[in-house]
Amino acid sequence: MATLSALAENFENNERPAGNLLDGPSVLALAIAATRQYAGYAKLLAHESVEVAPELSGDTSVSNSEWAVIKPLFLLYVERETALQLEASRGLGMDVYGRSSSEVANDITQYEAELPRLAFFF
Repeated sequence: MATLSALAENFENNERPAGNLLDGPSVLALAIAATRQYAGYAKLLAHESVEVAPELSGDTSVSNSEWAVIKPLFLLYVERETALQLEASRGLGMDVYGRSSSEVANDITQYEAELPRLAFFF
């Protein structure tokens, strides 16, 4: 199992070192937000033996299978935040590239609607 901090750091340094516009704390916050959404439908393996799950943080561990479901939502959150920052820079004369934040928001809505089914296991 890996911590959310390690997964966010890996994303920044290894998976998207050039195209990522967000800073470390922002990427970690988005990983936590995606994990919190997942945890609404499935108990994290790291919290299985705990009666009341602790607040999620960078120290929260997730399994590879949990991250496989969480990561697509995390990537959408990162893409939306990047799009919002790019759209905000339009007033400074910067060219905006990529999808708009509203396009990404539609994909987020679809994925969040499917998340209960994806998170469920028996």
